[in-house]
Amino acid sequence: MRDTLLIIHILAAATWFGTNMVQVAINPGIHKRDAAVASFWHNTVAQLARVVYMPASMVSLVTGILLLTVVNDTPYSFSDTFISIGFVMIIVGASMGMAFFAPTARKAAAAYDAGDTSSAAQLEKKIAMGGTLDIILMVLTVAAMVGKWGV
Repeated sequence: MRDTLLIIHILAAATWFGTNMVQVAINPGIHKRDAAVASFWHNTVAQLARVVYMPASMVSLVTGILLLTVVNDTPYSFSDTFISIGFVMIIVGASMGMAFFAPTARKAAAAYDAGDTSSAAQLEKKIAMGGTLDIILMVLTVAAMVGKWGV
């Protein structure tokens, strides 16, 4: 049971991280494409918040809780620092997906649709900074999990 839950937990985090990496890799050059392509990309980013980020964060949350509550003789508890860091990351990451990435990407798509490439470029910079921040936070969270910080 533990190994299955841990595998699912890691895959959920990897999905989240991988989506961030794709976003950070594609976003800087999207303005060089046709406005319709850039708009489509940003609408896709907005959709990722709902269909990838939220499910991945919820699966990570549920499997993390199950690892603490249903695995017999687990040496870890909710009070361990690395567990708290994981919870905070899920809250921050899910919030960023729904409150920042999705609406900012929709605004960028709308800017491209309106021919306002200047506004779109500014929004893309914000998305890139948010994506970079999310990646840094995820790397720190993974380091905390692997290093079992606070145990």
